[in-house]
Amino acid sequence: MLGLLLAVLLLVAGAALLTLGAEAFAEHVTAASARLQVSVLALALLLAGAEPEEAVTAMLAAGQGHPALAAGDAIGANLVIMTLTLGLAAVVAPLPVNRRAVEYAVASAVVGAVAWLFLRNGLLGRVEGAALVLLYVAGVVWVWRREHAPPVIGELAELEDEDDGEADDEATGRALLWVLGGLLGMVVGGALAVRGAEGLVDAFGVGESVVGLTVLALATSAEMVALVWSARRRGLTEVVVAGTVGAVAYNATVTLGLAALVNPLGLGRHNPVLTVAALTAVLPLVLLLGRRTGHLPRVVGFALVAGYVVAVGVLFAR
Repeated sequence: MLGLLLAVLLLVAGAALLTLGAEAFAEHVTAASARLQVSVLALALLLAGAEPEEAVTAMLAAGQGHPALAAGDAIGANLVIMTLTLGLAAVVAPLPVNRRAVEYAVASAVVGAVAWLFLRNGLLGRVEGAALVLLYVAGVVWVWRREHAPPVIGELAELEDEDDGEADDEATGRALLWVLGGLLGMVVGGALAVRGAEGLVDAFGVGESVVGLTVLALATSAEMVALVWSARRRGLTEVVVAGTVGAVAYNATVTLGLAALVNPLGLGRHNPVLTVAALTAVLPLVLLLGRRTGHLPRVVGFALVAGYVVAVGVLFAR
């Protein structure tokens, strides 16, 4: 009982640090980019991109010899985002679905399918990991050229409202410290989350893949959940859709890819991560259901939430 309590406390503390660190990173990255004289997108990409907390946690898990936790966190986060997060948002308020949103959803499904194909043999090596990271970089270039501006995907959506004026050296210096502090918070939070997940594996007597796909993924997705709900409260419903699609593409490529670069992810051919990876590759296509009316139907939102509950139940019942 004491071990279970300690594991839960570590997981909660890790999720809190991941959330705070990601917020500090996102809020100050614009001013920090001015200090370093690089674009916001370039700095965000170099310092772990749209979903840094997921990438950091997955890399730490891989480096500590827990490939199932690493892959489970990346794929499980996509399950959380595309079912529970998007579903609840659609239930509360209509989410707009335009042609561009559908196109990006299809692109997200394509990169998710590539990640699943790489995972099918039960091993994601460094070559495949590098290919996934390069695939995401190519996607960023494609979106940027289409939009003629930094793409509004993932946590970069938060950066649109930042002041574009030049900040003084003192302000940008502080911003850079906040960015670095945010990264440190994510590293510490990711390490705590991984330790907590290890404790839950022992306490529940289930595999690392199940804990990674469910509890760890839910904890590390807390920042994305907060972003989506914050955007919805402010009426920025387009950001909700773009944020979820962008985060799913990022986790399927960069998060998995960086983890594999740290340490190849040996999962085995019958790991539940592979099944969930196939499911999450298809899930962005749910936006097609809103193309005719221009918004995602509320009934689809209910179905997504119910689907998440069923998926978690099936995973723990294995």
